[in-house]
Formats: sequence, structure tokens, C-alpha cells
Amino acid sequence: MRCAVCDKESNNRRVCPYCFTPYPADAADGRAAGASARSSTAGARQSGTAPAVSGAVAGPLGVVRAFIARQSPVVRWSAAGILVVLILWMLTPAPLDEAPPAIGTSAPSTLVPTPEERDEAAALLKATRESALVETQGDEVYVSYPAANFPLDEAGQLELARRFARADEIVEGRKRRIYFHNPTGRMFAQSDAVTGVTVSRQ
Repeated sequence: MRCAVCDKESNNRRVCPYCFTPYPADAADGRAAGASARSSTAGARQSGTAPAVSGAVAGPLGVVRAFIARQSPVVRWSAAGILVVLILWMLTPAPLDEAPPAIGTSAPSTLVPTPEERDEAAALLKATRESALVETQGDEVYVSYPAANFPLDEAGQLELARRFARADEIVEGRKRRIYFHNPTGRMFAQSDAVTGVTVSRQ
């Protein structure tokens, strides 16, 4: 058969193997179309104009359609399934990272103090407020100690913070977040409902 578009002959009777143009169903009509195409091509060359070619056949889409038509049904359905999966994967939003649970500023106390312990805790808090600056903002407490009664060693500083945090928990009936500052204004310890009193390295 001779192709009406590229003017090449082949033994294939269905599609041109060079430009993938389908042959007409009637071989005689195909040969006539080829002769007509050759005549129009020659005339176009003489007149300096290019022959008109169907965009559906000569364009990239026609080549792709001809390639797909030559594949088996299994290959076509498999390719369609892969394409659908890729589209769904691209349209599916990425999962958001779960934020870590926030530590609450307070929690119910688990202590069961005696009346004597409650009185001692109230007295310690009163003495601290008289000698240090104690500020309360919601469920958070800020304690700033002066140089006169502030221990120099780290163990004494940590014990000072522990005693105040325990007294505050007994009087308030809950564990609050407390920030402890030394005479220079630097935070040396903090207390919360999860970790208790810890030394700050700031």
C-alpha cells in the first residue's frame, strides 16, 4: 500500500508504519487517494504552496491516537488505571503533622496536706511575698528573689524553688507554672504540672 500523506509504500494494509496514517478501507480508493495526494503535492511544489494536511492525522494528537490504537486492550486499560491513580495521588492533600500536646499552665494537685502543713505553706508564701517580688498572671507565677536572701549554690537555689512550688500547690490546690528569677533577673528554675521543678540553663 502507498500512503496518501507521506507517499511511502509498505506491506501494512491498515496503518502507515512511517507516519501512522490509517489506510482507507477500500484499497482502490486508497490508491486513488494516493495518486490524488501526489498530484496535489506536485502542484503545490510548482506553485510554491504546501499541501493541506488534516491536523487530526498529521498533528501530535493523531500520532498518539494511532499509537494507542495499536496497543492491546490490556495495555490500554492498565495505562488508564495508572493515570487515574497518579491524578488521585496529586489531588490528595498531604497529611498535616500533628502538633505535640501543649503543656497546661495548671493541673489539679495530688497532695493531701495536713492542717499543720497547710499553715506552714501559707506562712512560707507570706514570707516570700514580703521579701521577694511575686507576680501572678492567670495561672502563671513569677518569683524574683533579692540578693539578701538568695542562696549562692545551685542546690540551695533549687531547694528554694521546690519549697515555694510545694507551698503554692498546697495553698492553691493545684500545680501552677512558676518561673523563678535570681537577683540579676535571670531565670534559674521553673516548675510546671508535668516535669515539676527543674533547673533552667538560660
